[in-house]
Amino acid sequence: MRLKFMGVLGALAMMVTLLGAAPGGSPAQAAKAKRWEPPTGGFFNNPWGSKDVQFHIERQIVAAINHAHKGSYIRIAVYSFDRVNVAQRLIEAHKRGVHVQVLHNDHTYTKAMRMLKKALGTNREKKSWDYTCKRGCRSVQGVLHDKIYLFEHTGGAKNVVMTGSHNLTRNSTVHQFNDLLVKKDVPRLYGLMLDLFRELKRDKTAKPLFKHQVLKDFQLWVMPHPRTTAANDPIMKILRPVQCRGARDGTGTKGRTKIRVSMHSWNGDRGTWIARRLRHLYADGCDVKVMWALGGATMKKTIGAKTPRGQVPRHANGYDTDCDELNQVDMYSHQKYMTISGRYGKDRSASLVFTGSSNWTHSGISGDEMIMRVRGAGLVKRWNRNFQNIWENWSRPVGRPGGFRPTPPLCATDRALPQRSTTGTPDDLSFSGQYWEAD
Repeated sequence: MRLKFMGVLGALAMMVTLLGAAPGGSPAQAAKAKRWEPPTGGFFNNPWGSKDVQFHIERQIVAAINHAHKGSYIRIAVYSFDRVNVAQRLIEAHKRGVHVQVLHNDHTYTKAMRMLKKALGTNREKKSWDYTCKRGCRSVQGVLHDKIYLFEHTGGAKNVVMTGSHNLTRNSTVHQFNDLLVKKDVPRLYGLMLDLFRELKRDKTAKPLFKHQVLKDFQLWVMPHPRTTAANDPIMKILRPVQCRGARDGTGTKGRTKIRVSMHSWNGDRGTWIARRLRHLYADGCDVKVMWALGGATMKKTIGAKTPRGQVPRHANGYDTDCDELNQVDMYSHQKYMTISGRYGKDRSASLVFTGSSNWTHSGISGDEMIMRVRGAGLVKRWNRNFQNIWENWSRPVGRPGGFRPTPPLCATDRALPQRSTTGTPDDLSFSGQYWEAD
């Protein structure tokens, strides 16, 4: 009888433990949360792959939301947001005591945004809210185009920063290649990003508009960049210290500095002077490969001009998979990154990744945009591995024989490659269609 009674007590104790583990902040749940930490580094999706691969980036963000501690802050600023499941996770976090603050651009108004506004309210004086900026948040013109995910305390990590090209949309997962940088326990970088978020939150013109902030392992360029010329363009200034020979310690390619570019949109006067600089570096001996989804005519002519070494290797990855009547692109890269490995200024073994929201276009520096620079040979390897995968398997060479990989579908209309009409001058080339985000 005593053994039976003790068994009942044990069962009751187990029930209490299980009930305490429900969302609300029990010691058991807190211990479990602390054991989990966000994996760091570079993360990439593949719209051509399985669901597991397509949603690889989104899962990193959702996991951090799920493990956010009661009383801590989640802060998100994105151009587009239509993921109802992510909105629901944010609402659940809010219900368990996490402070959730979300900023959007005003080009669309989705179910997910409506859910957040209803659950969080829109009063930015409170600890939780959802707010839509009127065009740019801190810029005079342009749009809120940043992709910022900040977690004050999630799992066993504090001061977690995530950024890259990824919006919280289905399109970002199943029609676009994207990238995400994740760093944890970086209080100084987190502080810089928090200051930027607070400026965006005000929805007022910032002073100064442009910032270049330098930390030991990170650099941050905050747009807009007024009165941009080839001399003061942030990307041109980034490329200026590159020297093509003398790479050491496993960086570069056989002593030559290695540069890889995956750019969603690259056109206009700005795109042309960046193309000219990269072509010059290739001619000077750098190992340069570039890839784009949308390229302007003049930019393409400039980057493709012959040098004594031949032409810069270049690929395009905008792709029509469904043979729609208007021949609209439905698979493409949305990334905006560059890697540099080799000799950079006085450093002969530099390993640098530049990522963020900023395209190599005029609009890429006229609104709320950012570029993040991070050091690390391992990070460069991750981004370069992603580049090579798209280069070899999901793109086509430009200016030389060869077609799309994979092979384009056989369509009723007679065309060899996806073509687009132009509006205005050739450098105003624009893609269209339900899956194309011109951002």
